[in-house]
Amino acid sequence: MVKTKTRHIWLAALLATTGLLVACERRTHVAFEGGVTPIFVLSGSGKLASLVVYSPDFAEKAESPWDDNFALWKIKPIWGNSNGAPLRKLRRIPYGVLPSGYEQVKPSVGSAPPLREGEKYFYQVETTNAPGTAGYLEIKNSQTVATDGPHTCFGGEGKKWVRVPCPR
Repeated sequence: MVKTKTRHIWLAALLATTGLLVACERRTHVAFEGGVTPIFVLSGSGKLASLVVYSPDFAEKAESPWDDNFALWKIKPIWGNSNGAPLRKLRRIPYGVLPSGYEQVKPSVGSAPPLREGEKYFYQVETTNAPGTAGYLEIKNSQTVATDGPHTCFGGEGKKWVRVPCPR
């Protein structure tokens, strides 16, 4: 009788732990495919709220962490951020190509400008229901690769953003 009760407790604990692990948020991850036109390969448990690629000038000249003056290409869900598609359904988004259910915010008219070899571009992926991510990409030897970029950090000063030293 004691062995059976112990087994049931152990099995219940195992099932509860498994349930918690399955229900946990998985942070957003981006990998790259493609040549001179990047393909964002997305994974994680969130829904895509926005994808932005910024110009190489962003790190040096941006006045806030989301300075759209430097956005080359920005997309968002047509029906609002909370109605974005799950990353597992989108999976791959080629730069400049709108997924179904999304609208292009930048540029407001026309196509996304081509990316240049050897330049570093900052990107942000915002998601709902899971942490988003950001980083740099570069076109190197006609291939898109993830890379390190200049570290740009902002802090709030009243109602204004200011550049601050990045934590090490």
